[in-house]
Amino acid sequence: MRIALTLSREQVAALRRQRYLKLWPLHAQAEAIQDHANGRPEKLTAMNADFDRIRAELPWPDPV
Repeated sequence: MRIALTLSREQVAALRRQRYLKLWPLHAQAEAIQDHANGRPEKLTAMNADFDRIRAELPWPDPV
């Protein structure tokens, strides 16, 4: 018999949030958004790539 343990949607959301904030604290996110608004998109592009990677590493659980 095999048992598969999966995280709930709430647990995945909490883990994603923790990782987002560890890599990009709120002040760094705000700076990336402001730089993008001022014509310098490099930081926002890097932040979005990091967030995409985190979402790929922590996908939503399959609905039951």
